[in-house]
Amino acid sequence: MDYLLRRLVKVATRRGMRGEHWAWFALAAGAYVLQRARRRQEPVVYSRNVKPGDRLLVTVRSPKGGPLDDPSPT
Repeated sequence: MDYLLRRLVKVATRRGMRGEHWAWFALAAGAYVLQRARRRQEPVVYSRNVKPGDRLLVTVRSPKGGPLDDPSPT
């Protein structure tokens, strides 16, 4: 599926650049968005093996650097 989407983006962009029809650009954009949506995964930020007796403290902070809006867990 990924190969097909990559190929579709490439061919549709090329045809759109040649001026064949504006719909090729729309098709290329749609295939590109679909391709990106299929690959969307959260990146692994940290990985470690935990042994018995080890402790791991996880702290969550606001992206703005301040305290979280709602500190109570849901």
